[in-house]
Amino acid sequence: MLTRPIPSSGEKLPVIGLGTWQTFDVDPAQSGPLAEVLRAFVRFGGRVIDSSPMYGRAEQVIADLLTRLKLRDSLFLATKVWTRGQQAGIDSMQRSFARLQTKTID
Repeated sequence: MLTRPIPSSGEKLPVIGLGTWQTFDVDPAQSGPLAEVLRAFVRFGGRVIDSSPMYGRAEQVIADLLTRLKLRDSLFLATKVWTRGQQAGIDSMQRSFARLQTKTID
């Protein structure tokens, strides 16, 4: 799998990740099939998951699945900030931390 290093750390990540728009915006009770998607993603070398607060329930569904499958430590999580202004951006990130159930967003 083609990788590129993160400039600040040198850690190599695959150039292609898993986006969560639409696919992971589901009722958490209906997320069962997505568990197999994540298992296969990791099994085949996937490491980057990209989400956004604008993707409905995607951040929460990803967090629940990563916790259930014990995959959080093996993946690189990315999200977006869709606001203007410093405080609004900070508030948005704090909400994403809570939804993603993580202390770090990579």
